[in-house]
Amino acid sequence: MATDNRLKTTVYLTGFMGCGKSYTGNLLADRLGLPFTDLDAEIERAAGKTINDIFDQDGEAAFRVLEAETLRATGRDTATVVATGGGAPCHHDGMNWMNDHGITVFLDPPLEVLLARLEEGRDHRPLLQSGAVLRSIVTEKLSARRPVYEQARIQLTIEDPNMDLTDLLVGIITDGGIP
Repeated sequence: MATDNRLKTTVYLTGFMGCGKSYTGNLLADRLGLPFTDLDAEIERAAGKTINDIFDQDGEAAFRVLEAETLRATGRDTATVVATGGGAPCHHDGMNWMNDHGITVFLDPPLEVLLARLEEGRDHRPLLQSGAVLRSIVTEKLSARRPVYEQARIQLTIEDPNMDLTDLLVGIITDGGIP
């Protein structure tokens, strides 16, 4: 695959859990010739335990502090593509920090797509483990987070969840189509 070495800044993929940040991030990093960072994987590595264990043992507030510290360590030495956790932009001024230090992208698939994807992996997502109906949890959290996500420099409303966003993103990012 061809790479584009013109990009010298970090790209932060944001959006609700299940929107495709990690999947798209891997493809985009490959296309741009940049390393890929999954923020949640970096948090687990730094903590030496899973995100579920961090939530269970230390609580959400401790997780959010670790998440903010890990986020701010991304892209220090080299440009990279980062798949953030769904809450990273919404806590500790995360979105403003990312906007100041790179290119932010909000991936926004339809609610039904999110629900289908999240139903499968609900056990691995601490914020979805209550006994509440998944649709209610997602609708409430997404509604609260959307105003922050919409501060991203690039916003992609994804009508076709099977669409490969890589070419579209490469074009926007490298051709100066960043708002």
